[in-house]
Amino acid sequence: EVKPPAVEKQVVSTEVSAEEGKRVPGTQGDVLKVVENLPGVARAAAGSGAHAVWGSAPQDTRVYVDGIHVPRLFHDGGYRSIINSDFVKSVELVPGAYGASYGRGLGGLVTVALKPLDEDGVHGSVSADTIDAAGSVRARLGDRWHVAIAARKSYLDSTTSLVTSQNVGEYIPIPQFWDGQARVVYDIAPHETMELGGMISSDKTTRSLPNADPTLATSQTTTTDFNRVYLHYTKHLKEGAVVEVVPSYGKDKTSLLNLYGSTPTNVTNDSDVFGLRAVWRGPVTKFLRASAGVDAELYSSTLHRSGSIGAPPREGDIYVFGEAPPPQINSDDWKTVIGSVAPFIEGDFALDEDRLHIIPGARLDPLITMSNKSVPPPPGNPAIGYSREESVIEPRLAIRYAFTPRISAKAAYGEYHQTPQAEELSAVFGNPTLGLSYAQHELVGTNFQLTDLLSIETTGFYRTMNSLVVRSTASSPYIAQALDQVGIGRAYGVQFLLRQDKGNGRFFGWVSYTISRSERQDAPNLPWRLFDYDQTHVFTMLGSYDVGRGFEVGARFRFASGYPRTPVTGAYYDVVTDTYEPIFGFHNSIRIPSFYSLDLRVAKRFRIMSTNAEVYLDVQNVTDHTNDEEIVYNPNYTQRGYITGFPVLPVLGARWAW
Repeated sequence: EVKPPAVEKQVVSTEVSAEEGKRVPGTQGDVLKVVENLPGVARAAAGSGAHAVWGSAPQDTRVYVDGIHVPRLFHDGGYRSIINSDFVKSVELVPGAYGASYGRGLGGLVTVALKPLDEDGVHGSVSADTIDAAGSVRARLGDRWHVAIAARKSYLDSTTSLVTSQNVGEYIPIPQFWDGQARVVYDIAPHETMELGGMISSDKTTRSLPNADPTLATSQTTTTDFNRVYLHYTKHLKEGAVVEVVPSYGKDKTSLLNLYGSTPTNVTNDSDVFGLRAVWRGPVTKFLRASAGVDAELYSSTLHRSGSIGAPPREGDIYVFGEAPPPQINSDDWKTVIGSVAPFIEGDFALDEDRLHIIPGARLDPLITMSNKSVPPPPGNPAIGYSREESVIEPRLAIRYAFTPRISAKAAYGEYHQTPQAEELSAVFGNPTLGLSYAQHELVGTNFQLTDLLSIETTGFYRTMNSLVVRSTASSPYIAQALDQVGIGRAYGVQFLLRQDKGNGRFFGWVSYTISRSERQDAPNLPWRLFDYDQTHVFTMLGSYDVGRGFEVGARFRFASGYPRTPVTGAYYDVVTDTYEPIFGFHNSIRIPSFYSLDLRVAKRFRIMSTNAEVYLDVQNVTDHTNDEEIVYNPNYTQRGYITGFPVLPVLGARWAW
């Protein structure tokens, strides 16, 4: 019997199985949506599927599906994930200080493990609810072949009027999305498989702020499309080691059209994405397990941008929702290539009769960044390109010690880096010479296993960041220096997780609480300010209970501090534009009111011959509490109001599986 080595967990991580994840209230059976309920994750704003982890920007957290990097975990709005739950084995969130096998991000790490296709016969499911409809089929073909396919399509934009009388779509963006996955697995030999797979995802969302004066109306339309094709080779060796090789290719396509009156801002990015992960992991000696491999990634992008030089706003910009963008306009077309091939190695030394684990690791990441324009070329002259090469060594170290079988402590340290975004390398709107941003993660914590199924985990963290990309503070920046790399940041706090696993019982759930602070300094001469995504308090309490006879009930309560905003202290009239312009107070010195919501879930499972069916009602915000999501002002800034989130939203759905 050949068994793979046990995969050592990250020093601080939360893993949820698919069986538990799909029964969490508020997820409507979507396994991956459980991530938004885990400690260290800030609540996403209404209409956004982006989450800040441990005070980092949403784009700083990397997402991998079976070793393949994807640009997002959720569709717009956060209503659904990008992968059908029938394909998911588990999801793991590592908010920081992760090992050497992953990199290129200043924030956290989310890894999704897909289920192996090893079932006999034909299996599948169909489901539908207020939000979307989905279906999947899995089958064994012969002795060695397995196939699976899944697809999903949303229609919330059409059904919203059926569940609420309020015109929420006027202010809250209702996304339109679809996705699909396909997998073909061939069993080469016992313990050796090859998988050919693909995934595709598409989103379109329009956000608007209507106004009686058409010249003051604001709208923003975003589209995000991506696809991946991959091969996944896995071989379990006789000595207990595992070899995995995962090459992949795909395309990312994003666009943004921002309209303020008749003034458009248009941004598009088309990227070819090449990836390769190859890793060996297994035992080296009686007390040492190790992993070694290579992680390669290359983005080749073609971009266009036209319109206001200050739209869309960046993190740290002082503005108010619905405010007119700067009147200066420009245009640029450019190409970039960003890539690296990073070897890594990591060991797990088990000492003191397996009570002490010391896990050192290192990652070498040579980076190349190229742009076809170093500065805007004069009319009629060819563009002059620019290339930059950097190499960084990232040390990682984690330590775990078990004082008793039920009490343990942990500590970890790691250095991380992140490349600039392709959109930031514009010679007109950005800076083609931008390099790496850096972060250091430090954490300490304890774990108490109170019973076989009940545990409490406490983690304190501190993260520092430097060389962050910020908008230039100069009133007239030099050519190709609209962005600077002088920002620094820090985030620190403590998170708690009290978790009851289901085991063979009827109840599972957890209570998570994170208290943290995230700050930025945009230039050496500027004061520290709150990060735009800072949330001081994030609290989640949820549970699900199997009543019996196929009935299951659950509840979720969430509380989160509101996002920081900059107050408007006055206004002046601009005779040139015939509009009022706001006068701002101290940067991010007020907050949107706190968010809270109570969600309930009731489900009934049926056995129909040899198939299973389930009907559920998942009611979000059952108290119909008005949650303020954004601050808005009247045209002369004398009155302040709020855009509110969804009222009570009942999601009635059904699922049939065979």
